[in-house]
Amino acid sequence: MRASSFLNKEVGDCFQKMEYDTDYILCECPLEPLKALVEDLEKVHEVKIAKEPSVCLTMVRAEDSLEKQEFFLGEALTTECELSVDGMSGYGLCLGEDPTRGYCIAFIDALVIGGVSDERIDRFLREQAEAIRERETLDFSRTLSTRVDFKLMEED
Repeated sequence: MRASSFLNKEVGDCFQKMEYDTDYILCECPLEPLKALVEDLEKVHEVKIAKEPSVCLTMVRAEDSLEKQEFFLGEALTTECELSVDGMSGYGLCLGEDPTRGYCIAFIDALVIGGVSDERIDRFLREQAEAIRERETLDFSRTLSTRVDFKLMEED
Protein backbone atom coordinates (compact mmCIF):
# COMPACT_ATOMS: atom_id res chain seq x y z
CA MET A 1 0.00 0.00 0.00
CA ARG A 2 1.44 3.34 -0.99
CA ALA A 3 0.18 6.84 -0.54
CA SER A 4 1.36 9.25 -3.20
CA SER A 5 1.06 12.96 -3.74
CA PHE A 6 2.25 15.64 -6.11
CA LEU A 7 4.16 18.77 -5.21
CA ASN A 8 2.94 22.14 -6.45
CA LYS A 9 4.42 23.47 -9.69
CA GLU A 10 5.15 26.84 -8.06
CA VAL A 11 7.89 25.27 -5.94
CA GLY A 12 9.78 24.42 -9.09
CA ASP A 13 10.54 21.40 -11.16
CA CYS A 14 12.89 19.88 -8.58
CA PHE A 15 10.22 17.43 -7.54
CA GLN A 16 7.75 16.24 -10.11
CA LYS A 17 6.24 13.43 -8.06
CA MET A 18 6.89 12.32 -4.53
CA GLU A 19 5.58 9.07 -3.13
CA TYR A 20 5.49 8.20 0.53
CA ASP A 21 5.44 4.68 1.84
CA THR A 22 3.38 3.64 4.82
CA ASP A 23 6.34 3.47 7.22
CA TYR A 24 7.44 7.00 6.36
CA ILE A 25 3.94 8.36 6.88
CA LEU A 26 3.56 6.60 10.25
CA CYS A 27 6.96 7.83 11.44
CA GLU A 28 6.39 11.44 10.33
CA CYS A 29 2.73 12.00 11.24
CA PRO A 30 1.67 13.55 14.57
CA LEU A 31 1.36 10.93 17.31
CA GLU A 32 -2.11 11.82 18.64
CA PRO A 33 -4.12 11.08 15.47
CA LEU A 34 -2.13 7.86 14.95
CA LYS A 35 -2.78 6.78 18.53
CA ALA A 36 -6.50 7.58 18.19
CA LEU A 37 -6.74 5.50 14.99
CA VAL A 38 -5.03 2.50 16.59
CA GLU A 39 -7.19 2.74 19.74
CA ASP A 40 -10.28 2.73 17.52
CA LEU A 41 -9.05 -0.26 15.52
CA GLU A 42 -8.06 -2.20 18.65
CA LYS A 43 -11.76 -2.46 19.56
CA VAL A 44 -12.39 -4.84 16.65
CA HIS A 45 -9.07 -6.72 16.43
CA GLU A 46 -7.29 -9.13 18.75
CA VAL A 47 -3.73 -8.07 19.59
CA LYS A 48 -0.96 -10.27 20.98
CA ILE A 49 2.35 -8.61 21.75
CA ALA A 50 5.34 -10.75 20.78
CA LYS A 51 7.93 -8.16 21.84
CA GLU A 52 7.05 -5.14 23.97
CA PRO A 53 8.19 -1.78 22.59
CA SER A 54 11.84 -1.45 23.56
CA VAL A 55 14.72 0.89 22.89
CA CYS A 56 17.63 -0.41 20.83
CA LEU A 57 20.50 0.80 18.70
CA THR A 58 20.23 0.39 14.93
CA MET A 59 23.06 0.76 12.44
CA VAL A 60 22.41 3.51 9.90
CA ARG A 61 23.46 2.70 6.34
CA ALA A 62 24.63 5.33 3.89
CA GLU A 63 26.09 5.38 0.41
CA ASP A 64 29.20 7.18 -0.74
CA SER A 65 28.00 9.52 -3.46
CA LEU A 66 31.15 9.21 -5.56
CA GLU A 67 31.99 5.54 -5.41
CA LYS A 68 28.43 4.35 -4.76
CA GLN A 69 29.74 2.15 -1.94
CA GLU A 70 27.55 1.39 1.03
CA PHE A 71 28.95 1.99 4.50
CA PHE A 72 27.65 2.26 8.07
CA LEU A 73 27.33 5.84 9.20
CA GLY A 74 26.84 4.98 12.86
CA GLU A 75 24.18 3.95 15.32
CA ALA A 76 20.79 5.55 15.94
CA LEU A 77 18.56 5.16 18.99
CA THR A 78 15.32 3.49 17.87
CA THR A 79 12.23 1.87 19.35
CA GLU A 80 10.99 -1.46 18.00
CA CYS A 81 7.90 -3.57 18.66
CA GLU A 82 6.61 -6.90 17.36
CA LEU A 83 3.02 -8.06 17.66
CA SER A 84 0.26 -9.93 15.91
CA VAL A 85 -3.18 -8.63 15.06
CA ASP A 86 -5.73 -11.37 14.41
CA GLY A 87 -2.81 -13.73 13.75
CA MET A 88 -1.06 -11.39 11.29
CA SER A 89 2.47 -10.34 12.26
CA GLY A 90 3.49 -6.72 12.45
CA TYR A 91 6.78 -4.96 13.13
CA GLY A 92 7.28 -1.35 14.11
CA LEU A 93 10.52 0.62 14.14
CA CYS A 94 10.91 4.36 14.66
CA LEU A 95 13.69 6.77 15.53
CA GLY A 96 14.05 7.81 19.13
CA GLU A 97 12.54 6.55 22.35
CA ASP A 98 8.85 6.40 21.43
CA PRO A 99 7.15 3.19 22.59
CA THR A 100 3.66 4.38 21.66
CA ARG A 101 4.63 5.13 18.08
CA GLY A 102 6.54 1.84 17.79
CA TYR A 103 3.44 -0.06 18.93
CA CYS A 104 1.14 1.88 16.58
CA ILE A 105 3.43 1.29 13.60
CA ALA A 106 3.55 -2.45 14.34
CA PHE A 107 -0.24 -2.56 14.67
CA ILE A 108 -0.87 -0.81 11.33
CA ASP A 109 1.92 -2.84 9.71
CA ALA A 110 0.20 -6.10 10.67
CA LEU A 111 -3.09 -4.97 9.11
CA VAL A 112 -1.52 -3.55 5.94
CA ILE A 113 0.85 -6.50 5.33
CA GLY A 114 -1.96 -8.89 6.22
CA GLY A 115 -4.10 -7.41 3.45
CA VAL A 116 -6.85 -6.07 5.71
CA SER A 117 -8.78 -3.43 3.79
CA ASP A 118 -10.05 -0.70 6.09
CA GLU A 119 -11.20 2.69 4.84
CA ARG A 120 -10.14 4.34 8.12
CA ILE A 121 -6.51 3.30 7.55
CA ASP A 122 -6.58 4.32 3.88
CA ARG A 123 -8.10 7.72 4.70
CA PHE A 124 -5.63 8.29 7.53
CA LEU A 125 -2.65 7.49 5.29
CA ARG A 126 -3.95 9.74 2.50
CA GLU A 127 -4.60 12.66 4.87
CA GLN A 128 -1.26 12.33 6.62
CA ALA A 129 0.63 11.96 3.31
CA GLU A 130 -0.99 15.20 2.13
CA ALA A 131 -0.09 16.99 5.40
CA ILE A 132 3.51 15.76 5.13
CA ARG A 133 3.64 16.86 1.47
CA GLU A 134 2.40 20.33 2.40
CA ARG A 135 4.90 20.62 5.26
CA GLU A 136 7.81 19.49 3.07
CA THR A 137 6.72 21.81 0.25
CA LEU A 138 6.67 24.74 2.69
CA ASP A 139 10.08 23.76 4.09
CA PHE A 140 11.47 23.49 0.55
CA SER A 141 10.03 26.88 -0.39
CA ARG A 142 11.58 28.49 2.68
CA THR A 143 14.94 26.92 1.90
CA LEU A 144 14.68 27.97 -1.74
CA SER A 145 14.06 31.58 -0.72
CA THR A 146 17.48 31.70 0.99
CA ARG A 147 19.36 30.54 -2.10
CA VAL A 148 22.19 32.81 -3.18
CA ASP A 149 22.85 33.53 -6.85
CA PHE A 150 26.63 33.91 -6.99
CA LYS A 151 26.54 35.27 -10.56
CA LEU A 152 24.61 38.31 -9.33
CA MET A 153 27.13 38.78 -6.51
CA GLU A 154 30.01 38.88 -9.04
CA GLU A 155 28.42 41.77 -10.93
CA ASP A 156 28.74 44.14 -7.95
